Amino acid sequence: MPNPGFYVWEVPGKWISIELSLDLIDRLQQDVIRGFGSLPRRGAEVGGILLGTVTAAGRVVRVEDYLEVPIEYRRGPSYLLSEPDAKAFEAELGQLRSNAAGSSRPIGYFRSHTRDGVGLAQEDLDLVAKYFADPETVILLIRPFGTKPSTAGFYFKEDGQFQSGPPLLEFPFRRRDLAPDEPATPPERPGRGVSVPSRIRRAAQAPQRSEPPPAQNTVRDPAPTAHPVGVIEAAPDAEPVALENPASMPRPRCSRIWIPVSVMCLLVGLLAGFQAAMRVGPQVLGGVDPYNLSLTITPSGNDLEVKWNRQSPVVRKALKGVLTIEDGNYKKPVELDADRLQGGSELLYRHYSNDVRFRLEVFLKDSTSVAEAVEWKSTGDSKPETRN
Repeated sequence: MPNPGFYVWEVPGKWISIELSLDLIDRLQQDVIRGFGSLPRRGAEVGGILLGTVTAAGRVVRVEDYLEVPIEYRRGPSYLLSEPDAKAFEAELGQLRSNAAGSSRPIGYFRSHTRDGVGLAQEDLDLVAKYFADPETVILLIRPFGTKPSTAGFYFKEDGQFQSGPPLLEFPFRRRDLAPDEPATPPERPGRGVSVPSRIRRAAQAPQRSEPPPAQNTVRDPAPTAHPVGVIEAAPDAEPVALENPASMPRPRCSRIWIPVSVMCLLVGLLAGFQAAMRVGPQVLGGVDPYNLSLTITPSGNDLEVKWNRQSPVVRKALKGVLTIEDGNYKKPVELDADRLQGGSELLYRHYSNDVRFRLEVFLKDSTSVAEAVEWKSTGDSKPETRN
């Protein structure tokens, strides 16, 4: 029987059973998404060493922990080791194996996959052949997405060779999809891991107008500006006007004429207000605005968690949507289909500047759309500012 807190990956008819820690998924998913958001186009890949145990005569591999090994990215955003990277990888592996007595030991390799194509690359096979000779060695490949949960799959040896092409079995790389009844524990960051490789931060500084400034591990206060974007300043108070005593003012002769005119204007205003309320619908009168998307931004570490009301009537009827993100000089539209709009998946975005604007626009069947915008600024309380 599998232990609580583990997802069991098995392919019918195959010799191996892999137990994957759900707590590991919580932590590793954060590292994968941070790498994916480090570059605006395809994202950077991250990789490292899987730790665990092997039982039942090598037929059950239990993946309990991992160590992310950062690289210099000399060959682009793919996880491809240069000569210094290979030495660092080998040093980490040697240290883990020297400390493995009575604890988890290196049992394989993991990598996120943001490049074109499917399956393992030759560089992956060369790395595993060099550093992992055991027959029960496993490889975890994780594919992140911007608008839906990541997917993952394992590779293992058959007759001394790893499978080619996509994994034999893919699964959603998210704890609540694999074990919805198990409570999630707060993810702990591995002490030796690096969330964002330094080479990625330096690469982001290249002079490209369409790319954002480099990401930082800490949120800095924004430079003061005279008129921050999206902040509407109130007009200065006007000088008070002295009013005369009504008793001393002469009574106009035409006051009787204005009384029926005022009554007529009041009736016309009430009628117009009633008609406007009927056009908006009874739900607004009942306290629920069907056109409110409830777009909210919540800081989560170095990320921003984007949420909207998926039960809103206009969201339930929408055919599609577009979430536009403006982060400094970087602007990126994210297409959302109806399932993504109405589903239960949150969207995490790693911000680069201290002033980020989000605009969600949903499109209905009658060629109309409803939009809502939220601006997040790095302040002491990190409260977002909403503009509808």
